[in-house]
Amino acid sequence: MKFIAKFADDLLNIVASSDDFSAPSPLKDYKGEWRVLQIKLEAEEEKAQMRDTMIKELRSDKLHLQEQVVHLEELLKLKAGEDAQSDDQDNCPLPPMDGHPECIGKLKWMKEMWESDSCYRSYGVNGSQCSFLIYLSEIESWCPVLQGRTASSPVEENSEEVSDQAVIQRSLKGLYSSMENRTQFRWIQGRILSMEKIWFKAGQSLSAKYNLTERKAKQILVHPGAVTDESGFRIAQSAFSGGPLGELVQWSDLISTLYILGHRLHLSASVPELKHLLGLSTDVCPPRQSAVKVDLIYTDIIGLKQIQSALDTSWTQYKCMIRVLDSFGTEPDFNHAAWAEEHYLKSPFGGLNLIPMQFYTMFPHTPDNTFLGFVVQHQLSSQETQRLESVKKRNRALVYGKSAAFWEGKRSYLDTIHKHLEIHGTVDDSAQIPEYVVNHGIVKGTEVQTLLRQSKVFVGLSFPYEGPAPLEALANGCVFLNPRLDPPLNSLNSQFFSEKPTMRELTSQHPYAEAIGEPYVWMVDMYNLTDVERALTGILNQNIEPYVPYEFTSEGMLQRVNVLIEKQDFCYAGRRWPPRSALQVVKAEAGTSCKQACQDAGLICEPAFFPDLNSVMSLADYGLNCHTSQYSESSVVLPAYDQQKHCLLQADHLLFSCVRSDALLNRVCPCRDYIKDQRALCTACV
Repeated sequence: MKFIAKFADDLLNIVASSDDFSAPSPLKDYKGEWRVLQIKLEAEEEKAQMRDTMIKELRSDKLHLQEQVVHLEELLKLKAGEDAQSDDQDNCPLPPMDGHPECIGKLKWMKEMWESDSCYRSYGVNGSQCSFLIYLSEIESWCPVLQGRTASSPVEENSEEVSDQAVIQRSLKGLYSSMENRTQFRWIQGRILSMEKIWFKAGQSLSAKYNLTERKAKQILVHPGAVTDESGFRIAQSAFSGGPLGELVQWSDLISTLYILGHRLHLSASVPELKHLLGLSTDVCPPRQSAVKVDLIYTDIIGLKQIQSALDTSWTQYKCMIRVLDSFGTEPDFNHAAWAEEHYLKSPFGGLNLIPMQFYTMFPHTPDNTFLGFVVQHQLSSQETQRLESVKKRNRALVYGKSAAFWEGKRSYLDTIHKHLEIHGTVDDSAQIPEYVVNHGIVKGTEVQTLLRQSKVFVGLSFPYEGPAPLEALANGCVFLNPRLDPPLNSLNSQFFSEKPTMRELTSQHPYAEAIGEPYVWMVDMYNLTDVERALTGILNQNIEPYVPYEFTSEGMLQRVNVLIEKQDFCYAGRRWPPRSALQVVKAEAGTSCKQACQDAGLICEPAFFPDLNSVMSLADYGLNCHTSQYSESSVVLPAYDQQKHCLLQADHLLFSCVRSDALLNRVCPCRDYIKDQRALCTACV
């Protein structure tokens, strides 16, 4: 600045000293000094910038320190605060929060708001600090991952095989991350884990027998509606305290089967999660997986209604992909909404207007539906097998009944059995049962296996109907005492079946076991003590080996489900299955159903073949020349003919039915053969 002032003074002196501006005295050469000045100015500017930067950094450090103080104060509050799940908190200490500045705020929000949406529960959030941290670290990534745990990205789920080809899996470990910390899948995961080696061996065995290499891996959505919180059923929670297990057994085995077969599974346990997987917008917590283009959807009737509600008008795009797990079955006249309304067959579980074969049953009791089944758990680990090999049959009976209500009114029946056998039970300790019963309380599956191995008789009490336990008894070499139901129970005379979409009659507690017959299954009238004595005498004079029908083994289920996935198609009419070569036509007597007529011929009614018979020309090909004919929507027994050879043809394809009959009409029945102990498949189907 001094230099600039001197330069200005020199200029003024020159100007003031002369009146002749045309020829001023030569100026001093200031170029060198001006360059030095520029360098000094630049240096000063750089120093000023450095000073400003340092001030900003100091202020930032001060603010950061203040935030850290607040952060530490919040940590201390959380550590010192009361927690409803103190044990969980002790096992889940807060980790270092470096790099996760929002974690504390999110923890506070979760503590107050975790019950605001059911989807948080579906991820295992239960009100404990541990569950909050797991969710916020592994699902939303706001917090650091807890020590000893790993965060898995949703897109990594089921990434064991990433090619388009379906490859038989060597284990089920890749499946567990999709169920971990989800209360809805807790019992299911436990069963899957206990059977992992069994599934692996079955997959290897099946792939050695058949060519399973040319298969495409399908994207499969699995949504068990009954386990969602929205359903209100709480079957997943009650499974550990004596609740019904049949549906959970079937879901466990279906999930295992689909995974072992090499397909891509997407599990949904809440309506928000379902919407995310279907690509529907929602403002609730994020999905475990992003939206997928599904090829198949497995659900139940509760889940189907949730899907319909979520999809609204776009429901029809997914309708043909649906497979509905339906324990007791849905018959065509109950399924057809308009027909059910007109003929007073309305049911809260009916009127869905699906193709009846889209309903997947637990047992092969209704040929109009598809038999899915489950696996009879009898194969144990090598350690358990060695332990049970030393277990010998004792003069003992185990009662089939976990609820006290099942035992009511059965005292004389049980007294008669007690004359011959020591009686054991697995019922809640609060139940009023005979004093001579050795009660083990509610026990785990492996303990039930041990009790069955030790017992000679598994005693039915007439309820529950058609559960998995009697087949598990046979698998452990234990005879099933199967009570007759007289008169047979159906939706007209039974409160239990009153809302079921079927008119099927149960002649015993377990019709499938009834068909197996002696020496494995003995029918008995519980109220005829002479009949009970007769059965017990026969049972105690025999020895039986363990028995499991192939269709209820893990390999049998893998074979069946694989064929259904590859061949059964409701989206494209041109893809027919079973093959036409399997069709065998049977003309039924008047008043006889096609189910019965095919069965009498050693065959099974196959509803997929009804369209092949539903024309005058087709009937003529099979030796029936119609004098007259007409299409009709007024009956579910068509095609059929009367005494005058007037043929009635079905005008509504949803009304084809194997199980109905008419006293005035002879049905023309589509039948097929079946593989022994695998009745869902014909010999040409595999």
